[in-house]
Amino acid sequence: MLGDFRTEDERADAPRSHRRKDSGKSLIAMTLVVALFAAIGFGGWWAYNNVIKDYFVAEDYSGEGNGTEVTITVEEGWTVSDIANHLEEEGVVASAKAFLNASEDNGDSGQSIQPGVYLLQEEMSGAAALDHLTKPENRVVNGFTVVEGKTSFEIYAELSEKYGIPVEEFETAAKDPVALGVPEFWFENFESDQVVSIEGFLFPSTYEFDEGATATDMLKAMVAKFNSVIEEIDFVADAEALGREPWQALQVASIVQAESGHPDDDAKIAAVMYNRLYADGAVDELGCNCLGSEAIWNYGREFEGLEPIPSSDMTGDEMWDEDNRWAASVNVGYYPTPISSPSQAALEGAVNPTDDTYLYFVTAYPDGKAYFSNTLEEHNAEGIPLAEENGWL
Repeated sequence: MLGDFRTEDERADAPRSHRRKDSGKSLIAMTLVVALFAAIGFGGWWAYNNVIKDYFVAEDYSGEGNGTEVTITVEEGWTVSDIANHLEEEGVVASAKAFLNASEDNGDSGQSIQPGVYLLQEEMSGAAALDHLTKPENRVVNGFTVVEGKTSFEIYAELSEKYGIPVEEFETAAKDPVALGVPEFWFENFESDQVVSIEGFLFPSTYEFDEGATATDMLKAMVAKFNSVIEEIDFVADAEALGREPWQALQVASIVQAESGHPDDDAKIAAVMYNRLYADGAVDELGCNCLGSEAIWNYGREFEGLEPIPSSDMTGDEMWDEDNRWAASVNVGYYPTPISSPSQAALEGAVNPTDDTYLYFVTAYPDGKAYFSNTLEEHNAEGIPLAEENGWL
C-alpha cells in the first residue's frame, strides 16, 4: 500500500498545521467521493429515463382488452416479430416488444402460433395476446367477417358466395328482425316513413358457423353480437340521455360509419348530424333540417336494387331531387332505415357527440380525417379544395 509511512506517535507529534492539512485532504476526498456517487446516481437516472426506459422497458397494456374486437390474420411464413409488429399496428398490444418479451419469458412460445384468423381485442397485454394466439381452439377455421360499414345487401351477397346459400334465403329471414333477436323497442315511436329493417343490426365481427348453419342461424348470431355490444356500452341509456330514440341514434351511427374516414372524427360527425337536425340557426344556414349525407342517397340506390355511385362520379344534384326519398339535402329528418352496419366506435360516437357547432365536413387530410366547418362558404373555400388536393375528391 502506498501512502504516509509515519508511525502513530510521529503523527501525534506532528505540528497541528500538518494535521489540519490531513483533515482538509480527507474532507476534500470525501466531498469528491460524494460528488462522484451523486454523478453516478444522476447518470444512472438519466440513462434509465432516456435510454434504458425507451429501449429495454416495453410499453404494455394490462388485462384482456377493452372490448373492441380486432380480427387478426397470421400469414404463412410469419416470424414472431412479424406477428408482434402486426399486433401493434392493429392496436392489439401497446408495443411489439411487449409481445416479444412475453414470448421469450414463456419459452419462445410465440413460435408455436399457427397461420390463420384469430379474434382478439384492442389494448391487450402482451401476455394475454400471446396466450390467446397460442391456443389452437382460438383459431377461426371457417370464419366469416362482417366488415364495418357494409350494408345488409352486401353482407347477404358475401355470405351467399362463401356458403352457397341463396341471397333470397337471407332476405326472407331478414323480413322479421324481431324473430332474429332484435328487441321490439327498436321499432317503437317511429316518425313519418321509418320501416322495420334488419339494417344496422348485423354487427361487424368475425363469426364461425357450424356446418349446416342456415341463413337464419347466421343472421341470429350477428344480431346476438349486436345486442351484447349495445348492452356493454350502454347505448340505449346514452341515447335517451341525449333525448333521442335508440333507432334515431342507430341511424346516426350508421351514417357516421359510412362517412367517417378516421375513428377520431366519429363523435364530431355525430355532432354535425345532430346539429343539422336540432341546432338553433341550422335551418338558416342549411335551408332545412336535412342530414345532407351522400352515403344516405347512395344507400337509397341499394335499397331500390341499384348500384351505388362513387362520390367522385356524383354531380351533387342527386341529393336535391325532391322526387327521391333518399335525397339528403331536401328531405327533412331521418330516413326509412339505418344505412350500414356500424362498428362499436361509431355506435359510441353517435351517443357521445362533441359539443362542436359544425354543420359541414368533408374527408380532406391524408390520414382520412375530415375538415369541419360551420358555413357552406368555409366548406367550399377551405374544405373542398383541401379534399381535392389530397385526392379525396
